Amino acid sequence: MSVWLWVAIFSYLLGAIIQWLQLSNKFREFEEYSNFPFVWVADLISKSTCLLKALFWPYNLIIDREG
Repeated sequence: MSVWLWVAIFSYLLGAIIQWLQLSNKFREFEEYSNFPFVWVADLISKSTCLLKALFWPYNLIIDREG
């Protein structure tokens, strides 16, 4: 593989990690009540949504810039 492909993969993954950390900080209050089953499910859904948003961070940048 070329060097530029490695740079692109690394920068994408770094951006996804940064986006994940920013989004997951919003849902810290769920961790206090994680012994309740419905709160655990809500936390799981919110973190999976954060993961999907983090993986599509370039798309979110394009949409935010156009809007």
